[in-house]
Amino acid sequence: MKILFHICCGNCALYPFKLMKSEGHDLTGFWFNPNIHPYEEYEARLDSVKKLSGLWGIDMSYVEEYKPESFFRMFNSPHSANNNPPVPPPPERCKSCYLLRLEKTAELAQARGFDAFSTTLLISPFQDFDEIADTGAGLAEKYNVLFHLKDFRPYFRDSSALSKEMGLYRQKYCGCIYSRDERFSSKRKTT
Repeated sequence: MKILFHICCGNCALYPFKLMKSEGHDLTGFWFNPNIHPYEEYEARLDSVKKLSGLWGIDMSYVEEYKPESFFRMFNSPHSANNNPPVPPPPERCKSCYLLRLEKTAELAQARGFDAFSTTLLISPFQDFDEIADTGAGLAEKYNVLFHLKDFRPYFRDSSALSKEMGLYRQKYCGCIYSRDERFSSKRKTT
């Protein structure tokens, strides 16, 4: 099957690509992650994906423009103080973020004639697997292209270990400024 594979980062792509290739799928990676903040983090993750692509010969499509406003725009509210976007709690925030990235992937998959689309987000035990599956299914119906659902979570530690061996950048938080703040504020509380 010809699959457009959304990639959130290099280390999360390792085992999904390895497994899907071993199953005989024709994969093209797709980088679209306006949620990643700040720019230095975005650049480190993009460079890691490019390094992996070069090492493994992964065919890639990139939306490289750093435009986090498309992520922040999801949270604008006419009721927010001083026109600052409210900080949504993780379930709603993550659901919107999944939709933003997977919709772009499904749209591109349909436009370029792929049989299916999927995402490396399916490897992380820190992501809401069921929400990603539901989002993918809804977009599959909307764009008339299959969402290839596979549970890669059992390979998360293996993928992390392999990324360390390969010298790929390994991030410390999901990607958005809110997850960064949550990660590091919880760390400060425990020290």
